[in-house]
Amino acid sequence: MTVEEEVYIARPPEAVFTLVRDLERAPEWQESLESVDIQRGTEVRRFAGRSQEARFLIVEDDPPRRFAIRSEGGPAAGRASFDLQPDGDGTRAVFTLDVRLRGAARFASAMVRPKVEREARRNLERLKELAER
Repeated sequence: MTVEEEVYIARPPEAVFTLVRDLERAPEWQESLESVDIQRGTEVRRFAGRSQEARFLIVEDDPPRRFAIRSEGGPAAGRASFDLQPDGDGTRAVFTLDVRLRGAARFASAMVRPKVEREARRNLERLKELAER
């Protein structure tokens, strides 16, 4: 399943990229993300009411335009990317999430998609609020 959301942030792309790239701060604006351990390359997310650890790898790091991470663990594998485009005095942030559910979770895809879409929208709104402070 692929989900794409976008938001305008009244800050330059460099400032938005710095915040997106600061993985230690990601739990501040990503609803399901409980913690990130950069040294181990792991993250803990709440999925279906349970905490799941996943390994992550930065796969694109092109400041201030694009940042992407691939993660695998538990019932899902995913790739999340941020494309940051100048838009007037601010930034158009486009978030794309490609999630592949595995095992029994595959059968819940139709139920999971609306939740993933809502969370993606809320996460971008939180990112916007944090960046514009």
